[in-house]
Amino acid sequence: MINRAHNRCERCGIDFDDDFKGEFHHILSQVHGGEITEENCSLLCSNCHRIAPDIKRKEDLVIYHQYFLRFASFKEAALHYQVDTRMELYLKIALDIAKEYNIKE
Repeated sequence: MINRAHNRCERCGIDFDDDFKGEFHHILSQVHGGEITEENCSLLCSNCHRIAPDIKRKEDLVIYHQYFLRFASFKEAALHYQVDTRMELYLKIALDIAKEYNIKE
């Protein structure tokens, strides 16, 4: 995972130095069945770790990877998708996920 992150926060991209290596975040907590695997962990700075969502279902891992790690804020995601509300954003992300996984309506 450290190699995957290239010594940066996987969310905001801040570089870590020799004194600070980042914090490991279990995306799906072990309490909710999350495993200690590379796919279920992210290397985050303390600020991003503090606001990381508490995922309770394996199905929500896709949203975590598509939204939380991809954009630093709601504003950045809204600008990317050219929407104004969270509902519109979630709909656009859901459509992207469906397209990526070839899910038919």
